[in-house]
Amino acid sequence: MKIINTFVIVKESLFSVQYETENLNEFAKCFELWNDPVYLREFFEKNKEDLDNEFWKGITIEEAIIKTREDASLFEEELLYIAETGKTERLETLSTLFEPLSKGIIEENFEKDKAKGLKRRSWLRIYAIRIEANLFVICGGAIKLTATMNEKPHLLLELEKLEFTRNYLQNGEDENLDFVELK
Repeated sequence: MKIINTFVIVKESLFSVQYETENLNEFAKCFELWNDPVYLREFFEKNKEDLDNEFWKGITIEEAIIKTREDASLFEEELLYIAETGKTERLETLSTLFEPLSKGIIEENFEKDKAKGLKRRSWLRIYAIRIEANLFVICGGAIKLTATMNEKPHLLLELEKLEFTRNYLQNGEDENLDFVELK
């Protein structure tokens, strides 16, 4: 795995990495895929067993596609709004959307975080490294239909990307990231 670039999504607030195997940065990739009905149909057909879990209350693939696209639109809008607002508003920062990846594990530096889509029982996740209260670097995202991330290959990949990006940032490997103060 290799990071080839870091993109500014919202100046001084929200950044996203791009891996060498991808054509887009992770922020753009997630929202493009979550709005692509062909991709979503393939994903839900492949993960039909997880979608059929009673937790999801018998949602059909068609309903799941519509729900995902609606949630993605709201989620992207909210992320961008709060990233911008958080530059001047201390009570509404990206830290109000993101939470530590694992319950009970709060890290002081380069915390692994997740943000969930806005709709009730959302399966959309954006994964990022927290630098400050309103400064995050997005390193991935996924549709999470299972209780944990340890059950599905696409979610295990997101865990790898989180760890890889965290190490990348801690080691100061990107001269484009002038916001990172290494102590």
